[in-house]
Amino acid sequence: MSAAINFYQQRKHIAEKSAHRQLCCLQGSDLWCQQQALSIIEHSALPYRWCGEAPSSITCSDAKSLLGQDVCLLILNMHKTFDANMFAAAEGSVCAGSVIVLLLPEQQSEIDCFSHYMQQQLKRHQFPILLENQSIANTQPHIVTAKPSPLLRQHLDIPEQQLAIHKIIKTVTGHRKRPLVLTANRGRGKSAALGMAAAKLINQGLMKIIVCAPSKQAVTTLYKHAKLTINDANNLQRLQFIAPDALNIEQPACDLLIIDEAAAIPIKLLAQFAQRYSRVVFATTQFGYEGSGRGFALRFLQQLKLISPQYRTFQLEQPVRWAKGDPVEAFTLSSLCLMESTLAMHTLESQQKTQIRVLKKTELLQSGTLLNQIFSLLVNAHYQTKPSDLVALLNDQDLTLIVMQQEDKILAVALVKHEGGLDNITSEQIYQGKRRPVGHLIAQSLTFHSGFELAATQRFARIQRIAVQPDLQQQSFGSQLLNWIVDWATTHAFDHLSASFAGSDYLLRFWLKNQLQVLRIGTRKDKSSGQHSLMVNLPLSQQGEELHHQIQTEFHKQVKVQLSRQLNQLDASLVAILWPQIVVTKSIQNIKQSLSAYINAHRGYENVEYLLIELLHITSLKGLTQQQQRCVIEKIIQNHSWQSIVQTHQFSGQKQAQTFLKNCICDLLTKTTTTEENTQHNETR
Repeated sequence: MSAAINFYQQRKHIAEKSAHRQLCCLQGSDLWCQQQALSIIEHSALPYRWCGEAPSSITCSDAKSLLGQDVCLLILNMHKTFDANMFAAAEGSVCAGSVIVLLLPEQQSEIDCFSHYMQQQLKRHQFPILLENQSIANTQPHIVTAKPSPLLRQHLDIPEQQLAIHKIIKTVTGHRKRPLVLTANRGRGKSAALGMAAAKLINQGLMKIIVCAPSKQAVTTLYKHAKLTINDANNLQRLQFIAPDALNIEQPACDLLIIDEAAAIPIKLLAQFAQRYSRVVFATTQFGYEGSGRGFALRFLQQLKLISPQYRTFQLEQPVRWAKGDPVEAFTLSSLCLMESTLAMHTLESQQKTQIRVLKKTELLQSGTLLNQIFSLLVNAHYQTKPSDLVALLNDQDLTLIVMQQEDKILAVALVKHEGGLDNITSEQIYQGKRRPVGHLIAQSLTFHSGFELAATQRFARIQRIAVQPDLQQQSFGSQLLNWIVDWATTHAFDHLSASFAGSDYLLRFWLKNQLQVLRIGTRKDKSSGQHSLMVNLPLSQQGEELHHQIQTEFHKQVKVQLSRQLNQLDASLVAILWPQIVVTKSIQNIKQSLSAYINAHRGYENVEYLLIELLHITSLKGLTQQQQRCVIEKIIQNHSWQSIVQTHQFSGQKQAQTFLKNCICDLLTKTTTTEENTQHNETR
């Protein structure tokens, strides 16, 4: 029997005895590692999955495709680089008593800091490593001899699981407008509980349950357990899947709305669903490869409290796929910084000075606590943060990490990506659509989409992430950090300071307040956020100023047309915030006279629409209420149908909507005229 098979059997025995999972780490040449993995597969005779490069005889699996599956033997080939996303997504599919065979290279590249870091973590968590032609490295871990937890049962009968199912059912049978927020770490049976509860409700006669998630793949486990629990397979059609954007547009009626992996859906949409549907379950993974549950809890629950003050929460803590204290789970959450930082900020010491500085990657490698603080804050702040962002944090030489700290506590953090500075030929190829260099988001977009041939030759400092401790937000720490970054970027000869973000009122106000201006709005909604992306920019050099002005001039012309076409679904509140930057205010006297028959008589909207468009393009909307601003933008600028206006603003019908719009225009003309008269009076004094 080979050393590798013997080693695997040891790890398998430990896993089965404790009802945990174990890592079987093999380190050597790629050929040797693959040969040993093949021998383990043959010897174990277990169904297996292989992720990463594999021999031609092996069919590879995509890590995300393993979600919802029970894997008995998992091979992960990390020879090219340690793929954090692959590891985090795949390990959760491995059930109790099973082994993950981890294939590691003999030597890591000197510049691959992340692989060195993960090697350190394997040692810290005391996972032994079998070296090619050598004995086992690392110390054998301490084996818990206490009575093991029972292995995963085919039917979930753990009391906590049954309580979760009861609470889901209570959402339907109890009072209206009391949504349930269900959170759990991976492996706690959250999706299984949702599926079982849905099936039980259908067995009891419920006619229609809608399941919403970022993708159909995300609800594989939910449907699997619903199918196992439902009495009549034909009734499974009552459990209907719908994507978030389709749910928002179609607004189908249902007896219960279940939203799984809610943290990956824009909070604005979740809030609308909470308002629209009276019986809703919001479920999400708290820690896991998605890396977004904590930020979801912080931001969404604040809004949900305003919509449904009597909302309920429940957290699943008991693992059902493995026993408590699983070493692989501990390794994953700790090494990939998916656990909440133990040094979370609560108060700021007023007597102590704060410091802003560039943090070197070597400092992160030397202090796991510091790394965990920083990455935990990034995960809290941004729903799209993934384990691969940790890889970039340690490996990307064009990424600068800037922190605001007080002694050893991190108050705020920013990641600044170095973009542009490309040669003329490359920039021209981007302009022609022949090249799309990785890592140059802003530089590439302004060259290709905005149509400025040599834009990518200039240097852009793109703020990829900026985050402030939750307890310290709304106290100008973000603006202080941003001002420091402006000085830093100027000193380091960048031509621009830029950012790209999913459109939201709060973020747009933040960037505009700090003097960055919008240069582009994406014409398609981002798949992850469900929002249009906005690009903002602050020129820092003379040539940067010239390019910025040219792009901005073209953008203002372009966006006025796009708002009635490609951007006609852009949130009107964003347009209202952006409007002062777009319009060039002029006298409205000529238009006012032409509109008198519309305001004072019965001239129809369709006959004066062109005049109303012209009016809005030269008028500030500050004098109108928020609802009035939204209404005039949606109807006049974005060309929404009357039916849409009636539905959005909850008018009784088209006649009321037309009267409201006419009153908006009347108020706008009156207030604009008063402002013009006051200006003229002051000028003649």
